[in-house]
Amino acid sequence: MKISVPRVWREIKSHYLLEASVCTKCGKIHYPPRTICDNCKNRKLVRKKLSGEGEVLTYTVQYVVLEGYREYAPIIFAVVRLKEGVNVLAPLTDVKPENVRVGMKVTAVLRKIAEDEDLGLIKYGIKFKPMKEFRSEENVTYESGKRTRKNS
Repeated sequence: MKISVPRVWREIKSHYLLEASVCTKCGKIHYPPRTICDNCKNRKLVRKKLSGEGEVLTYTVQYVVLEGYREYAPIIFAVVRLKEGVNVLAPLTDVKPENVRVGMKVTAVLRKIAEDEDLGLIKYGIKFKPMKEFRSEENVTYESGKRTRKNS
């Protein structure tokens, strides 16, 4: 039996968009978005869509994962510094662990994070993939038992 994702979840933009808040007083960019600027305590912030382009600052490879995520192991988590200057912690995709490099240029993509087969629910979220100049034929990943090429 398939269950649709509740509307309330679909309407939470942070699940599928990279969005920050910008202070109207001091200009500081906050990710994730906040309602009060931690720099000047201003309560007037506006939302800004982030470019999704950045570079890997650091990363770790997780070989032992929780139930429900085992088919995705190993999972590469990276801290990505976006062009706007904010850091985002997110998984990498379309790259083998041995090909990840600090300084590698990446771009945000919406991808499947996990699937609950019993309920028929698929969870999507933001991952980062290498930009074109950092892709190579050996950057292949295996998701759901299927070989996935870098430009998928």
